[in-house]
Amino acid sequence: MLTMSDFRTDDLPVLERVDAFFGRLGENVLVKLRGDHRPDLRSDQRVLSMGGIVVSAMTGTVPSMLLRRTPAIVARADTEEVRLSFSVESRSIGIGKDEVALRPGDWSVVDSALLYDIPVADGTHTETSIGVPYSRIPVRRSRIERLVGRPLDGKSGYGALLAQVLTQIVRDADSYRPEDASQLETTAMDLVTALCCRASDSGSFVPAESRRRNLVLRIRNFVRENLHDPGLTPGSIAAAHHISRSHLHNLFKDQEETVAAWIRRQRLERAADDLADPALLDTPVHTIAARWGFPRPADFTRAFRADRGVTPGEHRRRHILPPG
Repeated sequence: MLTMSDFRTDDLPVLERVDAFFGRLGENVLVKLRGDHRPDLRSDQRVLSMGGIVVSAMTGTVPSMLLRRTPAIVARADTEEVRLSFSVESRSIGIGKDEVALRPGDWSVVDSALLYDIPVADGTHTETSIGVPYSRIPVRRSRIERLVGRPLDGKSGYGALLAQVLTQIVRDADSYRPEDASQLETTAMDLVTALCCRASDSGSFVPAESRRRNLVLRIRNFVRENLHDPGLTPGSIAAAHHISRSHLHNLFKDQEETVAAWIRRQRLERAADDLADPALLDTPVHTIAARWGFPRPADFTRAFRADRGVTPGEHRRRHILPPG
């Protein structure tokens, strides 16, 4: 089951925003303010529950404060879980006598059974997190516990991919149906498992099916980031991921389209969006085509007509130019 809740301080009267914001945080931590309340506090939060996991995202301008997980809060917790959090700002976490310094783009790992302090500086903050019961991760708990208090790289590899995927899941939450929860949970859990295994030097313990799904996900992200390259082909994709072309095609055998067909559709969709953008009306069609990997205008026109039933120019006129 997929459930979602949104919280926006802009939806509340100014004088109620601070208490409402701290009230939400106070479910898991004790909030101690540093200085006076700021009535102009701004925050947008979204929380998604997908089966047994919870994904949340918050961005906003907040006052200086200390978030503290106390013995009383730990005692009330009804789930033994690990929580991974990603932030675009530097931060620190105090766990026991140790202080963990986190760079921008690092993942932090905390255990719901531990006491910790998180100082928050006055300013703008953006954070995405995922809470997962230990029982849902197919890795020995002792391996995961060794990651608590260690910063994990979120700028490359599985850490970057997990950040991208969770950000997209939260952003596009309105487009999902309740029955999509299982697939979304599987996608997120595959990446959490891979990140934990890689960070604990136990990559071989990642289930084979999770490795396969993660590889497909990495390939899809690679394609989206390189659609502009006319040299993007199944061969170049396979080479970039150190696999054979036959292995690449085998990975996509259960998908709705072949690799080449999927690449072509992605390019045509991006080109169609640009052609329908009024801000790009003065950009020649052939420039848009080249931007999305079609260096030869005739090839682009032929592919676009076959896919959309109209030429690129007709598509642009229908979406931008006034009738008559």
